[in-house]
Amino acid sequence: MKRVGLKDVAAKAGVSVATASYVMAGRGRVSEGTRKTVLKAADELGFVRNAAAANLRSGQSRLIGVILNNIANPFFSHLVSDLESTAYKEGFLTILATAQNDLERQGKMLESMVSQGVGAIILSPVHETKVEDLQVAFTRRIPVVSCVRDLPECPVSFVGVDDDKSGYLAMRAALSAGHRSAVFVGGYERTTTLEGRRAGVQRALAEAGLPHSACAFRPGPLSMEFGASEIREICAEGVPKSAVICFNDYIATGIYEAARELGIRIGKDISVISFDNTPISSALAPRLTTVDIFPGRIGTMAAERAAEMVRAGSSLRMVHRIEPELVSRASII
Repeated sequence: MKRVGLKDVAAKAGVSVATASYVMAGRGRVSEGTRKTVLKAADELGFVRNAAAANLRSGQSRLIGVILNNIANPFFSHLVSDLESTAYKEGFLTILATAQNDLERQGKMLESMVSQGVGAIILSPVHETKVEDLQVAFTRRIPVVSCVRDLPECPVSFVGVDDDKSGYLAMRAALSAGHRSAVFVGGYERTTTLEGRRAGVQRALAEAGLPHSACAFRPGPLSMEFGASEIREICAEGVPKSAVICFNDYIATGIYEAARELGIRIGKDISVISFDNTPISSALAPRLTTVDIFPGRIGTMAAERAAEMVRAGSSLRMVHRIEPELVSRASII
């Protein structure tokens, strides 16, 4: 069956191809009557606008590729929901993929999105992502926005939270409750997120006259399973456990479950502090004290930056750091 083209729509509406093109693209000076006539003709013929071809003609894509680690995590679900809504308001559609913290998979997702003609890419980069891993976008001058985890050595914009301040707030909360030591659970080494939080924790310890060693860091996967296994190991090793700081609410959930099995009362025997402030944090019992790093705001700002870069034809690196806030609840002694 022959594909209905713009010429067919123009002929049926009794207008020029240029006028039909203006109407379908939503631009140009066209009377309301003519616009309705063209749209009616297009609808009757079953015409579908070829966005890819339009992008080639205009030199500007209206697609944004989004690559996140794992949208099963409520943090990323919230982030991508606000990101997609903002992109739509800005006149863009999104293509979503998950990398599952797999560098090779992230590379394949990037190649696929570039081949589909995206105008920009927003990603929460996989652990150990380097410049060469994003080269497929750079060589085609496709702007990239990194969110949550910064890539300062790459020519990409960044939208995220002030990780140093986040770590500082979490450790200060423990110190204010009378704790003189803590264990920090989760996070990947050699990432700006963990290193930023580590710096903030150590800054709070120094202000309190305590050595950096007063907070032991136990890096690892960002999962409930890791949180559960770590609290069991901490108890088995006899490590002082009066305060546990979790890299995210997901890890904290695992710690809650294992603590219940071990007979440890959170908020009475130990304090638990986390980061994210996802709906999980207020649903746990006792309700979880957490540092709000505003995933929705990160998603919104990432979409706005990507849209701005596409319109300007610019890949200039810009950095937006959001101020975190401590949300105090009942999980601290």
